[in-house]
Amino acid sequence: MTQSQVSTVINDPASVDAAIESRFSARAFLPRAVPREVIADILRVASRAASGTNTQPWRTYVLQGESRDVLVDKVTAAHDAIYADPALAAGFREEYDYYPEKWVSPYIDRRRENGWGLYGLLGITKGDKDKMHAQHRRNFSFFDAPVGLMFTIDRVMGRGSLIDYGMFLEAIMVATRARGLHTCPQAA
Repeated sequence: MTQSQVSTVINDPASVDAAIESRFSARAFLPRAVPREVIADILRVASRAASGTNTQPWRTYVLQGESRDVLVDKVTAAHDAIYADPALAAGFREEYDYYPEKWVSPYIDRRRENGWGLYGLLGITKGDKDKMHAQHRRNFSFFDAPVGLMFTIDRVMGRGSLIDYGMFLEAIMVATRARGLHTCPQAA
C-alpha cells in the first residue's frame, strides 16, 4: 500500500449509499452498447474488492456483440431441448448446490414473496409451464442486456474464495450502478 492510498479520504457517503440503495436486479435492458472503456473501468475498480491474502481468485469473461449472441443461441437451444426432453437435464448437473435441499423460514418466505411479486407482474400463474419456460429462458439471454459477464474460480480454490468472489461481484454491481447502469446477478 502506498502513502497516497493510505491518505486518500473519501467523504461522500451519499454517492455510495445512492449506488447501493438504487441497485436492483434488472430483468429488461435497452439494446444500447456499453463502451469497452466503461466496462474496463468498472472491472478495474471492482478488482480492488477484498480477497483473502489478495488472491483475487476470480476470472471474468466479457461477452458482447457476436460472442454474446453465439453463446446465447447455444445456451437457449440447450434450455429449449431440456424443456422438450427433461431427461437431457442429467447431462447439465451443477457442480454445487446453489439452494438448500430443504427450505426453512425466513428464507423460503422471502423467496416466495419475491417470486409471487415477480411472476405476478409478468402475469405468470402457478403451473403455467410454457410462460415459466419462456421467463427462465430470458436468464440465458442476459435479459437482453447488450453485455454479459461470466465469472469462474479455479476448482483448486477453497470455499473462502466464494466470499472473495461475492465481494468482487458486489463491487461490480455498485461500480456499474454508480455509472448509471444496472445489472442482474444470476446463477443460471
